[in-house]
Amino acid sequence: MFNTQQQFADLGQAQLEKSLRLTNIALSGAERLFQLQMGIARDLLTENAKTAKALSGVKSVQELVELQKGLAQPNVEKSITVARTVYEAASSTQAELNKLVEEQVLEFNKNLVSSLDKAVAQTPAASPAVAAMKKAVESATSAYDAINKTSQRIVTNLTDATVAAVETSAKTVAHAAK
Repeated sequence: MFNTQQQFADLGQAQLEKSLRLTNIALSGAERLFQLQMGIARDLLTENAKTAKALSGVKSVQELVELQKGLAQPNVEKSITVARTVYEAASSTQAELNKLVEEQVLEFNKNLVSSLDKAVAQTPAASPAVAAMKKAVESATSAYDAINKTSQRIVTNLTDATVAAVETSAKTVAHAAK
């Protein structure tokens, strides 16, 4: 009886630790994004003050046009940098969450195989059925791994292509504004 109670206590402790880890991952991601937002807000205030000061010194339309051209390129580059930083923060958090899920799948499969081994030890007649179940678990695990790796590659490739396209478009627009 104690063994069963201990198993439930261990299971509860393990679930608590997993919940705390998930919470820490989520809070860490939110903190990174918050810090990024605060940095952006601080930079925007500084830039707006500089722009307002520069605008107050404009005396002709030509000076205004030159000022506008001078402001366009840095703003495009800053926008690209901010977008990349947000993407990296979100991507990092997503990778940590994916790692947690993968660990859970592996742990579940390990526990299932262990339970099947115990079933064979207690009921040798069930050995062929248990062997078939183990094979199914192994096949499902292999399929999960293959799908997971393929989807991660596809997402990475699509993201890299999208970021490159946006950067190229933004630079083209910035050069056209000059």
